[in-house]
Amino acid sequence: MEPEKLKIKLEHWSEHNKSHAAGYMKQADEAGNMGMHEVKDELLSAAEDLDNAGRHLKKAMEKL
Repeated sequence: MEPEKLKIKLEHWSEHNKSHAAGYMKQADEAGNMGMHEVKDELLSAAEDLDNAGRHLKKAMEKL
C-alpha cells in the first residue's frame, strides 16, 4: 500500500473514532439522567478508549 493511501485511511479512522466517541458521551449523559450510572461509566470508558486510539492513529500518521 502506498503511504498516501495509508495516511488517508488513518485520517478517516481518526475522524470516525471522534464521531463515535462523541456519540458515546452523549449516550452516557442520557444513561446518567436515567439513573443508569454503571452504564454511563462504561460508555465514558469506551469514549476514552476511542480517544486513546485516536492519539495512536495520529502518531502513526506523523511517522509516515
